[in-house]
Amino acid sequence: MSGITENFSYRFNRRADFIISLIVGLLAIAAGAGGVWKVVFAGDHGALGSYVPWGLWVSVYVYLVWMEVGMILGYYALKHVLKVKGIDKLGPVIVMAAICCLLSALMIIGMDLGHPFRAWRAFVFADFGSMMTWMIWMHSFYLILLIVEFWAYHNDYEELIKWINWVNIPAGVALIGVIGSLFGVIAARPYWNASMLPMAFTVSSLIAGTGLILLLHLLFSPQSGSEVYKQTARELGRFLMWALLVGLVGALANLLITTYQNVPAKAEAMRLLLFGPYWWSVWIVHILIGTLTPLALLIWGRHSLRALGAAAVLLVSTFIMVPLNIIIPGLAYPSPDLANIAHAFKHERLSFDYFPDMTEWRVVLFGLGVALTTFAIGYHFWLDSYYRRLAREAGAALS
Repeated sequence: MSGITENFSYRFNRRADFIISLIVGLLAIAAGAGGVWKVVFAGDHGALGSYVPWGLWVSVYVYLVWMEVGMILGYYALKHVLKVKGIDKLGPVIVMAAICCLLSALMIIGMDLGHPFRAWRAFVFADFGSMMTWMIWMHSFYLILLIVEFWAYHNDYEELIKWINWVNIPAGVALIGVIGSLFGVIAARPYWNASMLPMAFTVSSLIAGTGLILLLHLLFSPQSGSEVYKQTARELGRFLMWALLVGLVGALANLLITTYQNVPAKAEAMRLLLFGPYWWSVWIVHILIGTLTPLALLIWGRHSLRALGAAAVLLVSTFIMVPLNIIIPGLAYPSPDLANIAHAFKHERLSFDYFPDMTEWRVVLFGLGVALTTFAIGYHFWLDSYYRRLAREAGAALS
């Protein structure tokens, strides 16, 4: 408790934050509800078709999974391995944010599967030779772990939290590995078919999660305003900088190997990614805005909390481009041995030109609205009381 008793300046007056977040979340749910209705009751799957069956929804799902697992793994590493001071009381916020990301991810991927109400069949008639089955089981187990951990935080069961932490670490790594393997084992798609994909997913998860941890620390740390709070933010910024650099080196190595090999099936996907119709999503949104700008802020603005916050916001908000640029280029071109299939038949569902339509965007808006609304309610009714109790304890210790 020494870190909190040193300077507990947590801002309790968050009623305006709660009302604004709740209104924004409910408006997003209302705006996106029509898209969910069209998927569930009209069978509308947007711009997806036979050639490009995975698109925006799968990409957002992967992005949210990276966030949820990356936050948990990053938090444990920063707290227990790297011994970063000042984040030990941020645990409940991290767990609540992870639960919200997970719920939104499951809702969105349920829409992509087309029959979300048949999910029970994956448990009753499980096929453990399928990566999809492992993904569903691992995600359900992970959700249970997070809910129990949040309950333990709220009731101050420190020993239970420690035990859950040790289970959460391998469970999180396994979940990311399974999702990476879901793509990596598809031999018909050479752009994905690589043993390094689960590791690439793990690194991406840690980068995205660390960025969100920094943002949550700046917004919700119970030591806000203290010197420990500022020092912790700088430490988190430093770790995020190195994580970004490692990710850049890994991406560059993958690019060089793919272009050097020049295997047609892989090279075409890479060409489509870098110079195709969505080149701007890589070079402008991801590289310039989401990577180089945050890196510049983290290096030259490392002593400024505003610069660190801007870097975290830019990284978190643009990181969705990473799974988008993994998933869509792997599908949006015919394999070399079927190069003329795009011209053999003409139908709106038989096209390699994919861009999400309004139904897909509305479903994503609904899912993000669910996440924001859940976080606002959870923080207002549970986390706020948790931090108020810590403040009372800190005040009693000081007196």
